[in-house]
Amino acid sequence: MWTALCLITVTLVAASHQRIPVYVPINANANTAAGELSQAAYVDYVNWWQNIIGIISNTEEPAAEAPVTPIDQSTCPPCTCGALGTKNRIVGGNPTYVRQYPWMAMLTYKGKFYCGASLINHKYVMTAAHCVHGFEGKKIGVRLLEHDRSSNDESKHIDFKVSRVIKHKGYSPTSYNNDIALLRLDTEGVEFGPNTGIHPVCLPVEGKSFSGYEGVITGWGAKKQGGSSSQILHEVYVPIMSNDDCRKTEYDQKRITNNMICAGYPEGQKDSCQGDSGGPMHIANNTAYHIVGVVSWGEGCAQANRPGVYSRVNRYLNWVANNTADSCPCTNVYSPSTDAAVGTAAY
Repeated sequence: MWTALCLITVTLVAASHQRIPVYVPINANANTAAGELSQAAYVDYVNWWQNIIGIISNTEEPAAEAPVTPIDQSTCPPCTCGALGTKNRIVGGNPTYVRQYPWMAMLTYKGKFYCGASLINHKYVMTAAHCVHGFEGKKIGVRLLEHDRSSNDESKHIDFKVSRVIKHKGYSPTSYNNDIALLRLDTEGVEFGPNTGIHPVCLPVEGKSFSGYEGVITGWGAKKQGGSSSQILHEVYVPIMSNDDCRKTEYDQKRITNNMICAGYPEGQKDSCQGDSGGPMHIANNTAYHIVGVVSWGEGCAQANRPGVYSRVNRYLNWVANNTADSCPCTNVYSPSTDAAVGTAAY
């Protein structure tokens, strides 16, 4: 009875907010179609949703985060952000190349893929608050350099445990306002540069709306509404809207807060979807990629007049700086005029 009730509740939630996390094995089972749940994974998925349903009703204020000890930034090595890992070459999207987005992170829970994230410096990834709300930090994993989840030898990925979860205190699980979080990797620092092929995404400039820019979304989410999550990292390009225009769509205008940013075509067709939660929406500014949004919510996927809604990252720059003071910021923005080629930036 409870399982049936749980599944009904999942269906109702999913119909309203399709950017919910998924919960699937990292690698496809030989006897299971790509992205399809095995029986064991299905049971885990039901149990996971039972847990989430109970958590969402909890309105208790989270405990205050312990202050971090600032790092001596004079000891930080040079770092360049925003350069694609390769110059060549989601819903309506295309597969990416291996290591094309070298800051793209895959989140796992108890060893199973469920959300996306972005590496913003040598110790922290940025994701959505709904990807950590109610989850045990010790069971969350962060994988860098993943591309094809069905392959164990396509690329040499790196896995990290999480030592600290920082969910924005203003996060609302009902409105998705302030849907942003940081995960502190259990490491003294990720190595950037040609030895690893890793470098972070740039943070955006403060105060800019980005209306009229082309947003680039990356993730392993479903390629159609209600579909299976993708085994291969995909990218999709969508136009970023002004908040005024977003409030004129099918959404109740009060739901679109100043902490959100919308992107999509009026007719739909291209969008982020379930499983893309927590991943980045970028803009390419002089070919350096900046994260301007975090995949948050939306009604359906690629539906007409219902754009994807993202957490507006440049509303949280001070919050990010205060909570990542124990890490080295990456302030050198990639420029093709000074670096020989994309992916060979000076670190």
